[in-house]
Amino acid sequence: MRENAVRYGQFSPDGKEFVIDNVATPTPWINYIYNDRYFSTISNNGGGISYVQNPLHGRITRYRINDVPPDRPGKYVYIKDEETGDFWSATWQPVGKNQKAYQAVHGFGYTRVSAEINGIFSEITYFVPVAQTQEIWHLVLTNRSNRPRSLSLFGYVEFCLGHALVDLINQADDQHFNRVVFDSRLNALFATKTYWITEGLSTQQQENKAWDQWAFFTVNHPVSAYETRRERFLGAYRNENAPEAVETGRLSSQDSDFGNAVGALKIDLTLPPGGRIPVLFRLGVIPKERFESDKQAAVQAFRTPEDAATALQAVTEKWERFFQHVRVNTPDADTNIFLNYWTPYQAKVAFDVGRVASFYYWGISRGFGFRDMAQDILAITISDVQKARERILLLARQMFRNGRVYHHFYRDGQGELTRHCDDSLWFILAVTEYIQETGDKALLQEEEPFADGGKGTLWDHLKAVVRYAEDNLGPHHLPIFGRGDWNDTLDYIGGEDEGESVWGGMFYVAMLNRLGELAHFVGETAFTREVERLRDRIQQNLNTVCWDGKWFIRAFGADGKKIGSKENRAGRIFLNTQSWAVIASVSEPEKLRQAMDSVRIHLDTDFGPKLCAPAFREIDPNIGLITRCVPGKKENGAVFCHATTWAILAECLLKRGDQAFAYYKKLLPNAVDSDQFRVEPYVYSQYITSNEHPTAGMASHSWQTGTAAWMYRVAIDYMLGVRPTYWGLRVDPVIPSDWQEFSVERVFRGARYRIRVHNPGGVESRVTRIQMDGQPVEGPVLPICSKAVCQVEVWLGQMRLE
Repeated sequence: MRENAVRYGQFSPDGKEFVIDNVATPTPWINYIYNDRYFSTISNNGGGISYVQNPLHGRITRYRINDVPPDRPGKYVYIKDEETGDFWSATWQPVGKNQKAYQAVHGFGYTRVSAEINGIFSEITYFVPVAQTQEIWHLVLTNRSNRPRSLSLFGYVEFCLGHALVDLINQADDQHFNRVVFDSRLNALFATKTYWITEGLSTQQQENKAWDQWAFFTVNHPVSAYETRRERFLGAYRNENAPEAVETGRLSSQDSDFGNAVGALKIDLTLPPGGRIPVLFRLGVIPKERFESDKQAAVQAFRTPEDAATALQAVTEKWERFFQHVRVNTPDADTNIFLNYWTPYQAKVAFDVGRVASFYYWGISRGFGFRDMAQDILAITISDVQKARERILLLARQMFRNGRVYHHFYRDGQGELTRHCDDSLWFILAVTEYIQETGDKALLQEEEPFADGGKGTLWDHLKAVVRYAEDNLGPHHLPIFGRGDWNDTLDYIGGEDEGESVWGGMFYVAMLNRLGELAHFVGETAFTREVERLRDRIQQNLNTVCWDGKWFIRAFGADGKKIGSKENRAGRIFLNTQSWAVIASVSEPEKLRQAMDSVRIHLDTDFGPKLCAPAFREIDPNIGLITRCVPGKKENGAVFCHATTWAILAECLLKRGDQAFAYYKKLLPNAVDSDQFRVEPYVYSQYITSNEHPTAGMASHSWQTGTAAWMYRVAIDYMLGVRPTYWGLRVDPVIPSDWQEFSVERVFRGARYRIRVHNPGGVESRVTRIQMDGQPVEGPVLPICSKAVCQVEVWLGQMRLE
C-alpha cells in the first residue's frame, strides 16, 4: 500500500484487518456486522444503525441524516471515573476526548476499538452472532493504574422502533406510540411501538397495527439505574457529547409511554490494580408473537465472556469458509489483499444488504434494486450456490408476463415500475452466471409466479425477457430509452417518448449472446435461432449508424439527435459504449481497439477513466439529470467505479494486460491520499471526483456499489483468467507483462483447482501450454476435475493455444 493512508491506518500484515490509528478520519469509516435477519453498521467511532430484515420497516435504532456532527447516534458506552467525575466513551466519539488514545480495527464481521485513558484500558468488540437477532458489544476494562478504581458505565442507544421514514418526518406524533419498560427480573429494557405501517413510502395510511417486534437492551451486570427517554438522558440543549445523566450520575429509572425512546443502562464497577472485568451489552429484537415465550432466553444468551468468544469465533469461521473458495498469489501485494479478502467481503456485504443501508443510503426511500441484486449474484455463485439460486428465484417473482420487472422492490411484494430499458435483461446475467458455475440445468424448470398472475418456468421468464427486448426497440432497432438505462441520469433523452440507448443496444446484444449460448448448451435449438435473429437485428445498426469515426455514440435523442458524438460540445464521448462494444463484440477488432484507445486518450485520469467528457456545464432538459449535476461528480464526468470495471474487462478481452492492470491499480481504494479520497481506503466507492472539478480525487457513496462484485469477477475471471463455462473451467490470463508468475486456487463444481501460471517471456496473454495433474490439456478449457484437488500448470508465450 502507498504511504498516503498511513496518517489514518493500514492493513494488518496478513491483510485480514484494517487498523485505524488516527480515528479522526475524514468521514466515518464503517463496517457491517450482520446475519441473515439482523443487520447493523458500525463506524470507527461507534456510529451506525441497526435493523431487522428491512431498514425501512424494521428499524431498531435511529441514525440521523446529514447530522452535525455526523455519524450520530450510535452504539455507545460511556465510562465515568466516580472519584474524579471525568468521563469518556469506549469509542472516541461521542465524547470526543483523548483522540490519540484510540485505535479502531475493522475485521470481517466485527469491529474492535481500544483505548487507554486515565489508567483504564478498554477494548470493545462489536459483532452479530451467526444466528440470533441481536448484536453483542463485548467490552473489557483493565485497571492499569496502581490504585483501586470506582467506575460507572452507561450503555446507550436511541430507538427508532419500526418504520424509519415515519419516524423521520412525523416524529412529534409518532412519539406517542413508543413504549419502553424495564424488567428487573431479566435485567433488561424492552421497547416497542404500538403503531406501525407497512407501506413503502406512505406516512398517512392508518393501518391500525403495532410494530411486530420488541427490542431489548441488556447487560451482564446488575443495572443500578436506567433511562428510557432521550430528553431526560441528554438534558436540555445537549447532545451525546456530554449527557446530563452521565455528568450527574442520575437516571430517572422510570418507564416511558411517549417521547423520544432510548435505552440507557447504568452499572457500577470496582477494579483493583491490575483488575480486569468483561462487560457484555446486547441489543436485539424478539418477534412480538413469541415475546413472552422467548424473551428470557433472548436476554440471557451470551452472558459470559466465554459465550461471546465462542460466538465471535463462529463469525470468523463463517467468513474464513467464504474466502477459501478463491485464493490468489500475485506479485502485487495490494492485489492479493483486495482479491483475497476485501473485495469479496464488500461484494458479499452488498449482496446481503442490498444497497439499502450505509452512511450514504438510509434505507427509507427505495427498496432493493432489481438490476443491483442481479449483478450482486456475481459475488457469491462461487462460494454459496444455494443463496445464488434463491436470489434468482426471488428476482423471477418480480417479473411481469410481458417481461417487465420492478425497478425497486421490497421482499414483502411491494415494488415500483419505471421505464428503464435495461432492468429485465440483467436477469439473463444472473441465470447464465449461475448455470455456468454449477451446471444446474434443473433451475430452468423451476416454476415461479409472475408479478401480475400466473406461473412459468425459469425458461418462460427468460422468454418473457426476450419478448420485452423485442417490443422495446425504436426506429434504429435500438432500445427505447424510457427513463434511463444503467445510467439513471440520462432520463429525458428524447423527452417523454423518444430516444434510443446505444449502450442499451450493446447490453441487449451481450445478454442475448449469453442467452443463445445457454440455449445451445441445453439443446433449445429453435430458441437459439430466435435469440440470434433478435441479436443480429440490433447489432447491425450498432456497427453502422452508431460509429462516430473514432468511438461509438451514447444515444439518439429527439429527432435523431446524437449524444456522445464529436458533434457535441459536452458529453462528446462516453465510457460505457466503448467498453460494452467490446464486451458485446458488436464490430470488427480494429474498431473495438480504436474505441478503447479513445477512452485512454479522452477519458483517462489519475484516478481512472471518466464516465463521459467533457462534463456538461449547461442544463439540457432533453438529456436529463446528468446535465443538472456538478461537473466532475456522479454521472456528470466523474470516475464512476462500476463502469471502470467494464473498461478493465474490455481491455482484457482485447488482450491488453498492461492497460487493464493500469486501470485496476488506479481504482484501488488505497491508491489515493486519504485526506483527498476521504472515504474508506479498504472498499470501493460509487464514484471518484474527476479532474473536471476542484475536489478531484474525492470519493463518495462507499460500500453499496456494484463495483465490488464486478471488480472481483473481472479480476479473477479475465485478468487472472480463471473463469467458469458450461463445459469446464477456462484458463486465459491477461496480465501485466512484468508478472513472471502467479497462482490461483479456485473451487469449481466441488473440486479445488490449484493453478500456477508461468510467464517467462513477459507477455500480456497467450496461453501456449496447460497441464492438469501432469497430463497435457487440449485447448484452454480444463475438464471437470474428478478428484478433490487438481494441480494445473499453465505457460504463457508468443504462440496462442487454441
